[in-house]
Amino acid sequence: MWYTMIRNVSTVLMLMLLVLPDTQAQNGTNSPLSIFGIGEIEVRDFGRTTAMGSTGIGIQSDNFLNRLNPAGLTGIDTLRFILDVSASLKMSQFRTKTLREQSTVFNFKSLAVGLRLSKRWTSSVGLSPYSNVGYKFTDMQMVSDMEFTTVYSSSGGINKVYWGNAFELFKGFSIGVNSSFIFGNITKNEEMNAFSIRDTYNVSKLYFDFGAQYAHWFGQYTKLVIGGVYGNKSKMFIQHTLSNSGMERDQRLPDRKSYIPETYGGGFSILRNKRAAEWLFAVDCQYWNWSVDPYSYSKGKFRYSDSRIISAGLRMTPNTHNPDNRFKITRFHLGASYNESYLKINGYQVNDLSVSLGVGIPFFNNRTRERSYVNVAVIFGESGTGQKGGITERYALFSVNLSLIERWFAKQTFD
Repeated sequence: MWYTMIRNVSTVLMLMLLVLPDTQAQNGTNSPLSIFGIGEIEVRDFGRTTAMGSTGIGIQSDNFLNRLNPAGLTGIDTLRFILDVSASLKMSQFRTKTLREQSTVFNFKSLAVGLRLSKRWTSSVGLSPYSNVGYKFTDMQMVSDMEFTTVYSSSGGINKVYWGNAFELFKGFSIGVNSSFIFGNITKNEEMNAFSIRDTYNVSKLYFDFGAQYAHWFGQYTKLVIGGVYGNKSKMFIQHTLSNSGMERDQRLPDRKSYIPETYGGGFSILRNKRAAEWLFAVDCQYWNWSVDPYSYSKGKFRYSDSRIISAGLRMTPNTHNPDNRFKITRFHLGASYNESYLKINGYQVNDLSVSLGVGIPFFNNRTRERSYVNVAVIFGESGTGQKGGITERYALFSVNLSLIERWFAKQTFD
């Protein structure tokens, strides 16, 4: 039993070590808006509830790795080991008053494992992106009848490795904490004719955030879960290195100061399964206090602004009372999300509005009869400032999540 546990956990840790170099180098976006600040903040969960607007603060389940609220991990069944892997494909069209460009980006999104360690303690370890940077554009200017072309580009992003722990204090009420290591680098390049400048920003920071949930059954058929999350403001130092084509070695510049903002949110879900079909409805609200950062890049036309997200989702399972029928236990998802970004440009805040739909397709382990799921989501959205002539992104995002569920501690019987 313990040999199997150690072997599986070791396999996951090896996967994470293999993935880490790629996450350092990958471009999670091709958006010109990622030129500002630390890039595009990754607000989607890319787990089982992606098609439900990425809700999760108030969701609890016996086979769900909740990354939005660590307290939700206490719902995991005692006998289960869960492995989650996610990836996405995003196709975007960027528009300005005079320009249209297409972009396609494929990325790894998350890797996580979770299991219950004791009657009241559940734990999870995972890796996911925190922000993404990636853009390239050209500026041409005429000086004294001579044409000068400057190419601006950037790559990289910030990642997060976390260890989540949840504790059930008494029946229905649980608390949780995520201990995270935030790390990564962002490289910004400026090339003009034969001359080039490269700025590299390195980030490393320990961070903690907390959650709580209360679940209550009303009779046999209705379950209400209420959840809350909180993360305190934390100072962060960003190492800055400069190099150019005329320098023999890189120059270390003074560190830049910034903050991980204070964040809090709340959510709830209602589960109803009186008849054959099962319904789950969830709503989340989250807030990030970015505007109080005195060390932000608030210069000229750009400044930080408080960020808010409101999301809602619905899940329907045709018949949970017939677990051997693959179609009847297939999960159908629908959701919507409105995100006010932390970026404000020319006095206009960057907003994102999206709708999503998806399906969770089960497959069985013939030995244990445990159900795992492939969760497929499609998200259609638009982001931008709404400013006339400003940048607008219209996108279609496809997400695939593989949720493998194993039964570790059950005794096997033989005929």
